[in-house]
Amino acid sequence: MQEYIYIYGINPVVESLLNPAVKINKLYLLPQGKNNEYYLKLAKSRQIKVVFCLTDKMTALVQTSKHQSLVLEICKPENYSLTAITTKALQNRNPFLLVLDKISDPHNFGAILRTCDLFNIDGVIILEKRQVDINATVAKTSAGAFNYVPVCRVNNLTNAIEYLKKQGFWIYATNLTTTAYNVSKLKYDTPICLMVGNEGTGISAKLLKHSDFNIYIPTTGHLDSLNVSVASAILIYQIKMLQQ
Repeated sequence: MQEYIYIYGINPVVESLLNPAVKINKLYLLPQGKNNEYYLKLAKSRQIKVVFCLTDKMTALVQTSKHQSLVLEICKPENYSLTAITTKALQNRNPFLLVLDKISDPHNFGAILRTCDLFNIDGVIILEKRQVDINATVAKTSAGAFNYVPVCRVNNLTNAIEYLKKQGFWIYATNLTTTAYNVSKLKYDTPICLMVGNEGTGISAKLLKHSDFNIYIPTTGHLDSLNVSVASAILIYQIKMLQQ
């Protein structure tokens, strides 16, 4: 049975309307919404059903009043198999996959997807359960990037990591230990997989056992940790620059 999700906000909705790969069921608009003429034109070009509704119903659909007067009902993005996402990555010059270990905040997941799109990360691997999935908040925070970044949902991250290692990927874990390497001091000339962990508990000990390198971001302030989406962005940028 087809599963649908609601997305809201101008950028995610317009990105989805302009992307022919996104399967759309309905577009919800407020009768007096701004730029309705433009949205109706986009919907007509793709033969999408348009439903006019009141603010209360729109708010109920996405559980927030910050919908910016438009909501889109779309098919839940495709789940890529581990084999497919790995095979596709290995066809590129610098294969780069990201593994998220139980990220719970949808804003963090959305921000990470946005970074992944900006820097052409080949795909993101997450748990099928115990991990926030793509929803309205993730879509909004990603600014539409959820449409472009392949996501693979697996039952067991340890098995996924073992599979990646067999395919030639080196595993880098964000883990500040006495033996961890400054992210800028390593070479990234093999297929790589970067692991980042839960906002509170980090990467599980079981997964860390499969890491080839522990890496960290050097800082000079009073605090010793960064928000997971910020840390992911810095690490991805730094590694990408070193791959040039």
